[in-house]
Amino acid sequence: MKREALRKQLSVVALLLLLTPLTELQARTSSWLRGTWAGAGYQTDTESTWPMTLTVRNGPRRRLYLVDYPSLKCGGRWKPLGTGKRRATFTEVLTHGQADCLDNGRVIIQRISSTQLLYLYSNQGSKKITASAILNRRRMAANN
Repeated sequence: MKREALRKQLSVVALLLLLTPLTELQARTSSWLRGTWAGAGYQTDTESTWPMTLTVRNGPRRRLYLVDYPSLKCGGRWKPLGTGKRRATFTEVLTHGQADCLDNGRVIIQRISSTQLLYLYSNQGSKKITASAILNRRRMAANN
């Protein structure tokens, strides 16, 4: 009986040791996204441009990806589908302006450098890119 209990405890400890590096790796692989990013988007179907801002910060339970398209009067959050060292994929979930913008699109972010990201957007259920942007990291204001 004691052997069985010890075996279960060792199994749990081994599982925790295996999972810890995975969660640390996930945090490290998406840390390159942290901060505030801004740029001008280009929409292929309307041949129009619009400003956008992406803010990535740690929330109480998980990392938050907040997006705003001020001239389009819409914005929301990105739900992560997968992140890596240079690329991340999301579903865009609008929290305001759903009448003005399409909801549940797919977003791909590709790291160009430590100061620039490539943003690609496709409508829900489509692989065709309908919008793109180069986002530049905003510098943090220095505390005086």
